[in-house]
Amino acid sequence: MIEKIKTEVVLDFNLGNEEDLKDTIDEMRAYTKEYENDKVSLLSLKEISHDLSSEKRYEIILEIERDTENLGRIYESEEEKLFGFYEDDE
Repeated sequence: MIEKIKTEVVLDFNLGNEEDLKDTIDEMRAYTKEYENDKVSLLSLKEISHDLSSEKRYEIILEIERDTENLGRIYESEEEKLFGFYEDDE
């Protein structure tokens, strides 16, 4: 069975370039995963009005798609989420 979970995040982002924002969202997608076969998609990225001129505020909606019959291994650390499992773990 496919399970879909939506997560909303409000991000205050110091002014940088678009590549920095993209990298931050990629890291958020990686950290959102709990299982090896989770698929995390960016559903929405919307800039919210904000008073501080040195940063922007974004509303980000992520969707986790999880096949409950094929979860894969559970991530036990943040390093595994970012870099994958060690070869010895397979």
